[in-house]
Amino acid sequence: MRIEITPSARQHGIADDEIRAVVEYPALRVVLTARRVGTRPVLHIGPAVERGPFIEVIVDIVDPVIAVAFHAMMLRKSLVTNLGIEHLVVPSYGTQRS
Repeated sequence: MRIEITPSARQHGIADDEIRAVVEYPALRVVLTARRVGTRPVLHIGPAVERGPFIEVIVDIVDPVIAVAFHAMMLRKSLVTNLGIEHLVVPSYGTQRS
């Protein structure tokens, strides 16, 4: 799968190689409810490096071979709680980047 990264995915200081690592090797993948017609948002959660803090990346699956990353930041406890996925993943949280 080809991963394209939009400028909005870089707003929180997550590097392109970190985004690609999380999308390619997530600890957890969750299909989200689309807010826009014709989109298929998928949340990827995991560390970019072994034993690193977890990162959240949301991609839009444009077609089977293209994922467009439009959101990336350090994983938030509130996201895990709001999605009710505490039992599916035991993340390592890091501080937010700017």
